[in-house]
Amino acid sequence: MAVAPNADNRPAREIGNLPDPLRISSDDHDRRSTEERRFVMELEPQKARVDDIEIAYWRVGSGVPLVALGGPHLGHRYMRALDAWVSEGYEIIYYDARGSGHTELGDPDRVTFSGAIQDLDGLRDHLGIDKLNLVSHSLGADLAVVYAAKRPEHICSLVALNPGPPFVPDLMEDFQKNMGARFTPQDEEEKLSLEKSPGFASADPATLERHLLVTYTPFFSDRAQRDACELGFTAITAANVGAIGRMFRDLPGLDPIETLGDIDCPTLIVHSENDPLPEGFSRLLADKIASAEYQYLSGMSHFVHFEQPEILAAAVMPFLRTFAR
Repeated sequence: MAVAPNADNRPAREIGNLPDPLRISSDDHDRRSTEERRFVMELEPQKARVDDIEIAYWRVGSGVPLVALGGPHLGHRYMRALDAWVSEGYEIIYYDARGSGHTELGDPDRVTFSGAIQDLDGLRDHLGIDKLNLVSHSLGADLAVVYAAKRPEHICSLVALNPGPPFVPDLMEDFQKNMGARFTPQDEEEKLSLEKSPGFASADPATLERHLLVTYTPFFSDRAQRDACELGFTAITAANVGAIGRMFRDLPGLDPIETLGDIDCPTLIVHSENDPLPEGFSRLLADKIASAEYQYLSGMSHFVHFEQPEILAAAVMPFLRTFAR
């Protein structure tokens, strides 16, 4: 697939045909076991007191600090494939957002974009980091972009991997159509069966994790990859994951599209070809952020960091080596 330049003629780079040893065929991930991709995740978290809650966080490796920001309703665990980046000289800092993982909900009115910005500010203060290097994914990338627009003085660099859902209604409609087109009757049958189960009614973490993974089937390259993904739901995550819609209550007032021009840090927008999130949203972000570069990952899915970490590292490392400090 040809990749056009951005609106101001900044080229978009296509990743997919990589030189050895980083070249990974589209079938190789099917042959790798879950154990080969699993990292040590069971370390006890540290805690940062931020207003009414204690935010659980983990520091892995040493070197230039990168703060990983995934979908805030899921907890941090699904981002732990980035542990491999410590070999490149980075410290990866993960945290469970309010109402997920090991971080209590506290005030439910703080589960908004503004509240998440305040929580990230509090964690940044606790860590003693003036300027963050954010590596973000999905809804976490949406949050990272809004944070960078509202707190430009506290951002050193920003990676936004497969951002979404889109802030634009037409693109949101495209996203919903893409999700529906990839959801099979078998997926719907399993989802409905889970919703009728005692575990669903009692908010059992394992049952709700499975329900969400089935709902997210279109985000994966295949169902084997979906079934290998571990989100690590806790009772806290399970109690709050269904209410993620409240996150968006204040988004219109933050004017996220018009404020993209306020982002002045080095920014890398990454889009995977097979992501049901429309490429148009990633392109929009790259076009409106003056400092943005754009990467297109040929043949990759929404969860590329989990399914094909080598491909993602090849796309992102040159940017981080240049701009992350």
